[in-house]
Formats: sequence, structure tokens, C-alpha cells
Amino acid sequence: MSFQTLTLNRSIHFHAYLELCKPKVVLTMLVTMNVGALLAKAGSPDIALLLLTNIGVAFCSASGAVMNHCIEVSSDKKMQRTCNRPIVTGRVPLSKACSFAALLGILGFLLLWYWVNPLVAAVTVTAMIGYGIFYTGFLKPATPQNIVIGGLAGAVPPLLGWLSVTPSFDPMPMMLVTIIFLWTPPHFWSLAIAKKNEYAATKLPMMPVTHGCKLTALHALLYSILMVVATWLPYLGHHLGPYYLIMSTLANILFLRAAWRLWKKPEEIRAWYLFKVSIIYILWLFPIMLMDHFA
Repeated sequence: MSFQTLTLNRSIHFHAYLELCKPKVVLTMLVTMNVGALLAKAGSPDIALLLLTNIGVAFCSASGAVMNHCIEVSSDKKMQRTCNRPIVTGRVPLSKACSFAALLGILGFLLLWYWVNPLVAAVTVTAMIGYGIFYTGFLKPATPQNIVIGGLAGAVPPLLGWLSVTPSFDPMPMMLVTIIFLWTPPHFWSLAIAKKNEYAATKLPMMPVTHGCKLTALHALLYSILMVVATWLPYLGHHLGPYYLIMSTLANILFLRAAWRLWKKPEEIRAWYLFKVSIIYILWLFPIMLMDHFA
């Protein structure tokens, strides 16, 4: 085997394992986690602590993502969106993926326990297991409300960042958790509406399949309204100022408009639009919190 071929094979192998980690999802979680950490105190952050927290949370988040891949192999085979995932295509054997998930989880937990603090380690691992095993293995195939219940696991990153700096469950990080918790249903249900036929083939009880797209879009709109109300809390609680209120209001108008349009006509193109808007929204909302905080 030539050196070029060996290098290419290693590159393909690396990218397959990286894909298992859902890097875009992990990156989004790290953005909200870092905002929580930077909001926890005034002044310059402890860079070493912040870096260690990022690595530990990234490892545990990636572990949960790999668990998700391992458990959903059978349903992934039936969906166009997921049929090319590494385990489905055989690029990564299931046994090696499971070992990879365990390794990431253990490394992340140990790093957080010894170099950050045990509370962060405990909450992070609880969220990892909640998403990777409880949500994926039990909630998702059991109830159309799976994403509502399981969404709490994906909402904790800001709390993890806060706890890494000051181990106390203060109101501000809980407000941030609430925002993400309420953001998750419209974010995910818009995708579920766009991929309704594929989810129907998996036999998973996703809300558009069990209750129809119109009712799902209504639920997405209602959660969007609750989310907007939740975004007012940091301002009303005097944690953030007028700049945050103005910029978050602009983002909220865009989000509500997309959710309203989907409810009026729950078609695939509008579902995709809300899904994309929801990603832009969360990556806009949290950085403007920092801008207001350090202004």
C-alpha cells in the first residue's frame, strides 16, 4: 500500500469518526456553554479553565452524539437524511462506535471532574446519558412529546458554563436553560415536518406523523411564543440591558414570523425555512448577550 493511499484511508477513517460526533451540534452547544461561562462573572475569564471546560463538555457531548448513532442504526437506514451515516454504511463498525462513545465520555468526565469541578462533571454526564441513552433509546420511540421531554438534556450547556466558574444554580443560567428548552421543539418539529414521510417509514411516533403537520406547526408556534417571553427574563431581571432587548426583539420577530408562516401553511419549504432560522437565531441570541454584558 502506497503512502498516499494509507494517508487517504486514514483521512476517510478520521472523518467518519468525526461525523459520528455531530460536530455542528457540538459547536452550537459550546457557543451557548461559553456564553454561560462568560456571563458568570465580570472581567476577564480564566482562559485555562474555559479551555478545559470546552474540551470536557465537547468530549461528553460528542459521546452522547455517538450513542445516538449507535442506537438509531435501524431507523437511520430508512431515512434519506441519515442513510449515509458512518455506522449505517459500514465505515465504522457498531462495536468500535460504542467503544468510541465510551472513551469520549470517560475522558470528558475525568477531565471535568479533576480539572474543572465535580458538579460540572456530574451535570454534564447526566445530560450526556439523558440525550444519548434515555432520549434516543426510550423517549423517542415512545411518545410524540419526545423532543419536549428530552430537550432538557440539550438545554444545559449554558448552565455547565456557569457552573464551571461559580458552582451555584443562580437565576441567570436557569433563564438561559429555559430559553433553549423552549427553542428546541420548534427547531426540531420544523425538521420533522420537512421529513415527515421519512419519519413515517421509521415507525417513530414523531408528532407530524401521529398528529399531522398542522397541529405540529401550531405547537411549534406556541413554543415559539413561550420562548420569546423567556428571552425577556434576562432584561426584566436586570441581568442584561437595553442593547440585548433591542437586538433580541429583532431576532424574535424573525423567528415568530417564520413560525407563524409555517402554521398558516405547514409545507416543506416553510418548515425548512423555520429550521434554518432557528439555527441562525440561537447563534445570534447568545452572542448578543455577551455584547451587552461586556458593553
